[in-house]
Amino acid sequence: MKNCYFVLLFFFTIVTYSQSKDITINWQDFEIFENDNNAFKIPAFESNHLSYTETEGLLYFTQWDTSSNLDPNSVILSNIRYSEISRDQLLDIEISTIPNAPKYELYNTSARGKTNAYFEITPIIKEQGRYKRIESFTINYNVLANRASNALASQNLALTNSVLSSGQWYRFYIEKSGIYKISRNFLSQLGVSVGNIDPRTIKIFGNGGRMMPQANSSNYPLDPVENAITVVGEEDGSFDANDYILFYGEGPTTYNAESNTNINLFTDKTYYYVNISSGNGKRIQPMPTIEQEADLQITTFQDYQFYEVDENNLVKIGRRWFGDDFDIENQRSYEFNFPNLVTSEPVRFDVYVGSKSETPTSMSVSVNGSAVTTLNLPQVDFSSSVLASGSSFTNDISVSSETITVD
Repeated sequence: MKNCYFVLLFFFTIVTYSQSKDITINWQDFEIFENDNNAFKIPAFESNHLSYTETEGLLYFTQWDTSSNLDPNSVILSNIRYSEISRDQLLDIEISTIPNAPKYELYNTSARGKTNAYFEITPIIKEQGRYKRIESFTINYNVLANRASNALASQNLALTNSVLSSGQWYRFYIEKSGIYKISRNFLSQLGVSVGNIDPRTIKIFGNGGRMMPQANSSNYPLDPVENAITVVGEEDGSFDANDYILFYGEGPTTYNAESNTNINLFTDKTYYYVNISSGNGKRIQPMPTIEQEADLQITTFQDYQFYEVDENNLVKIGRRWFGDDFDIENQRSYEFNFPNLVTSEPVRFDVYVGSKSETPTSMSVSVNGSAVTTLNLPQVDFSSSVLASGSSFTNDISVSSETITVD
C-alpha cells in the first residue's frame, strides 16, 4: 500500500503551468564571421541573438528569466511566419546545415541564484526546394512548479542501479541498421537455455548505434531501454525450433548533425542485450488497416550514400577524422550507384577535405568527368595554434546517369 501511495504522490506533484512567448527576428543585411583560415558572409539579425559555425550553421538564440524550471519536452511552436529568400541571399551559409523544418532546443540554466531559460532555433529552412527564413513565431511551453522541479532533480539523482545490474543478460552486436532475425539456435549460442523459457518473457534492450550527445543536459536515456520486438510462435508459451524473433536494430552509421559525421566516432558496433525474466516483453503492435482511398501518390523518395572512413587524424588529437591519403597516390575515384535515379532533379553533393602542409594545397573534384570545384587549402604555420586546414564544397549538381563517379 505504501508503494502505491508513493507513486500517486509523485505524479500528483508534477504540476505545470502553460505559458507562451512571442519572438520576432529582426533581419538585417549580413555579418562577417572569421576563423583562423576563412571569412564567412552570412545573413544576419541582431548580433546578441546570433550564432554561426560551419558545423551547426546559423542559429537564433534568446534567453529570459524564469521563476522555475521549464519542461523542455513540452515546447510547441505556433504562429510561425516565413518569408521566402533566394539561394543567393544565403551568401556563405553551409547549405547542408539548413534543415527541412525548424530545429529547436530549450534548456534550463542557473547562475548566481537566478533561473533562466535558453532557447535556440534554426531560422532558415528548405521546404520543397525553396528557402524560407522565419520572421516571427510563438514558443509555447510548460513551467514546472517548484515541487515538480525538485521531484525531477531527485529522480535523476536516485537513478543509481542499472537495469543490467540484476537478472540474466546475453549480449550481441550488429554493424548495420536493419531488421534482424534471431533464431532458437542463435539464442542457444548466446548461452540461453532455450528449452526452459517462455518466449513471451523475452526482452531486448539497447539504445541504437548513434553517438550520445555531447551535452550532459541533453535528453538521452541513462540506461538501456527496452525495444519493441515480434516473437513469431510465442503464443503456445514454448520457444520451438521454427520460432524466431524479429527486431529493428540501429547500426553505428547514422548521421550526427552535432559532429557533422555519418559514422559513430567511438565504435563500429552496436550492442543489444537479451533478457528473459518475469513479465511479458514489449511487442510491436499491429497498425489498423486504412480503408480510405489514397489522396496522395508518392512516386519518388530521397536517398543518400556516403564515403566516410576514420583512418587519419591530421594532428593526432580531437574528434575530426579523414579517410584516404592523397600524398603519393594523389588521384582516386569513388563510385556511387542510385538505381532509378530521377536525373531531371539536381543531386546534393558534399565534399570535406583536410590538409597539413607548409605550402598551399589544392584539390580538384570532378563528377562523371565534368569539373565541379577546386578546393584550396592554405598553408599551415606550425608555430601557431592551428595545426591543419580544411575546406569543403556543398552544392546541387546535375547528373545524367544512375552511376555517379567522383574523381
